[in-house]
Amino acid sequence: MKKYIFLLASFIYFIYTGVNAQNIHTGYHSEAFLLQSSSNAASMPKSNFVFGLGGLSSISTNIQWPLSLNEVFVKNQKDSLQVNFPSLISNLEDHDAFYFDGRLNLLHVGFKLGYDKNVFVYFGDEIVTDFNATISGGIFDYLTKGNAYFLDQKVNFDKERFDAVAYNSFYLGAAVDIDERLKLGLRLKYLTGIANLHTDNFHLGLETSSEFYQTTLYSDMMIKTSGIGDSSNPISNSGFAIDLGAIYQATEDLELSVSLNDVGSINWAEENNDYFTTDGLKDFELKGIEQSSGDDDDDDVDGKMDEITDSLSAIFELNEVSGSYNTKLKSNLFLGAKYQLTDMHSFSFLLHSKKHPSIRVNTVVAGYQLQLGKALQLLASYKNFNGISNLGGGFVWSPGSIQFHMIMDNALLDVFDLKNLGIQMGLVFRFGRDR
Repeated sequence: MKKYIFLLASFIYFIYTGVNAQNIHTGYHSEAFLLQSSSNAASMPKSNFVFGLGGLSSISTNIQWPLSLNEVFVKNQKDSLQVNFPSLISNLEDHDAFYFDGRLNLLHVGFKLGYDKNVFVYFGDEIVTDFNATISGGIFDYLTKGNAYFLDQKVNFDKERFDAVAYNSFYLGAAVDIDERLKLGLRLKYLTGIANLHTDNFHLGLETSSEFYQTTLYSDMMIKTSGIGDSSNPISNSGFAIDLGAIYQATEDLELSVSLNDVGSINWAEENNDYFTTDGLKDFELKGIEQSSGDDDDDDVDGKMDEITDSLSAIFELNEVSGSYNTKLKSNLFLGAKYQLTDMHSFSFLLHSKKHPSIRVNTVVAGYQLQLGKALQLLASYKNFNGISNLGGGFVWSPGSIQFHMIMDNALLDVFDLKNLGIQMGLVFRFGRDR
């Protein structure tokens, strides 16, 4: 039982420590430099020196879940809410998931070099969290219909996945203005793993025979964790990653960009790790208990119940072992285009593709930027995330040596139909601004 409490506590830990998220969509083509640089290593600031400190430079939250409140709950005849299981079953697909990824910037220092100031060198430090949980509608379907509906069928619950990671990233990067049209960027990262929860294998199965209605249960699990215990040493969990970026001025008004981020991995040291495993596939046949109305042998019934309970405990018991393992980061691909219609008006397009354990999740963004003088830029966007659409908006205010941005990626805030929410804000200082 302690193992299951531990795993539940790990799940809650990742939810509450990952409240600073980075999904840079509306802000990708904005004037907010740290949003630009975080998503594309080739971004060049308009200032000669940029400084951000203590989490103020980039604070944000972004959450995505597959079902809205209207799809989860329904009012009954007594006008009270109850779970709408048919809606859960029909709306949950195999790859639907709860996504939560975050990036809290602790330090960013950068400055331009060269006679023409065409090289921007920078370094910084950030904490990254990334969590996703996949639960298919098949579980709710089986629970509501019962095993009699699935006679002589082996029902598999193997789409479920739980993955969470928290790590520190110290980065060193450079962006180079090759010529008037092309900018290239490279960012190297040294990673220190803080904590990890990873389902290497998560398989549950049930099969009920129509002949005697006995049910066979199957389980095959391998859950890896690191850094959750009190005695863990994060310094021994290390890894490397790389970001690549390019920005090309195709015409005077059209800018094209591409970036590939978070290509790397972390090795989790054995002394910090715990595996929870069934040691391969286990099965148990549950035949039930037969007792006639005249049978008063309660001890025999208790004995059979104890036997079933012990067998169920054995099939779902997770053995604890240890060992080192390696996890890859979830890479991010950005493809962008921006058209400058006039000095005030510009339009943009962005495709963001992120690697998850079983699929790549794609976000498509159409944006509009309105420049009001030198200090204020207003932003608006339409975003489609994995089939879920919303509207976003925000602003970038750049008076003198200060730059402040605030962006909301779901501006309508219809609470009962809400499936994602993102708010981003940050403050940086800039000096030696180009005129």
